[in-house]
Amino acid sequence: MNFLSIEYFAAVASEHSFSKAAKRLGITQQTLSANIAALERELGCTLFVRHVPLELTYAGTVFARYAQRFRRDRDALGQEMRDIAGDQAGVLRVGVAYTRSRAIMPPIVKAMQRDCPNIIVELIEGRNDQIQQWLANGDLDLAVADFAGKPAGIELMDFYNERMVLVLAQSLWMDLAATGGAANGQVDAVRTAPDERAIAAGDLSSLEHCPFLLGSPQDIDGRIADLLFRRAGFEPKVTARSDNVLTLLELCHYGMGACLCPERFLPALLDGERLRTLRVLDCGPDTAYAIQFGVPATSYRWSVIDDFIRCAREVTTGVSQ
Repeated sequence: MNFLSIEYFAAVASEHSFSKAAKRLGITQQTLSANIAALERELGCTLFVRHVPLELTYAGTVFARYAQRFRRDRDALGQEMRDIAGDQAGVLRVGVAYTRSRAIMPPIVKAMQRDCPNIIVELIEGRNDQIQQWLANGDLDLAVADFAGKPAGIELMDFYNERMVLVLAQSLWMDLAATGGAANGQVDAVRTAPDERAIAAGDLSSLEHCPFLLGSPQDIDGRIADLLFRRAGFEPKVTARSDNVLTLLELCHYGMGACLCPERFLPALLDGERLRTLRVLDCGPDTAYAIQFGVPATSYRWSVIDDFIRCAREVTTGVSQ
């Protein structure tokens, strides 16, 4: 068993596919399969159930736990040796959601380049739940995410607070108000017009007949949307789903429905003209959440991680904490 075998195993376990893992590693599928087979012979255990998608056996699950620990310790060792040698060079792997990356990362990366010119910041983008899994697997040095609860083996540090707001086209809002909460001009005297005061208190019941544009159920906006809809007591009429908030906002602009979006992203994602076509509504205190830094809880933390956190906090000074 060697370092490479553990990296190959980790890639296959993460991708649930030999072909995807081989592509990610830049090797042939035949080479990867042969290496995993050799590792299984050495251990005397089958690590994967070979169907589509691949699954870990019980032995594979146990091996994955040790592999995660080994990869963390190996990374920490290399980072500590570089710090001792005064060699601030290398790649810092930062996990961040797609839209959050676009909204906040450019000035942070610029500050890092100023302070640590020999560090490459590799932004690895995905959904909030994916980022946390990648961090737990040892595929990231640092994650910027909403960590619901305290995940095992992860050290958390405060960054800033966010809140979701409801966004829809002014034209759709006027249509809903004019037709008693029904879209597409269908007047119904029984329906009530949207109640902005109730919405601001977290009650979306007056929007029962409004079309919605939703993100992934596993992401932050999906979790908050589920809470708001359950409280309002209705199943939303969903026009479209996307993991990309920019796509949802563009659909909002065209009057296709209402979507949830982090309030502080809006000026970073949309120009003033686009913003003026949208109505932005507060949806109560339960739409607020903390964005934190998450790092593997190892015996040693690379000094570059602390440099990144410092730069990030400096450039976001003025954000509501």
